[in-house]
Amino acid sequence: MPVQLVKPNPATAQRVAEVRASMVDMAHAVAPAAQKACEEMGRSLAGLKKQRPDA
Repeated sequence: MPVQLVKPNPATAQRVAEVRASMVDMAHAVAPAAQKACEEMGRSLAGLKKQRPDA
């Protein structure tokens, strides 16, 4: 079966770049809250481990 080459579409490439930039911005905005939540979860689990060391 022959391979069909598709011409690059500049509009699609531009939209992909915009969506990527938007996702990167969102990840940077959410990162501090996610880090804080993970730290709090770690402290909570450490407290539970002290309460029930056998678990």
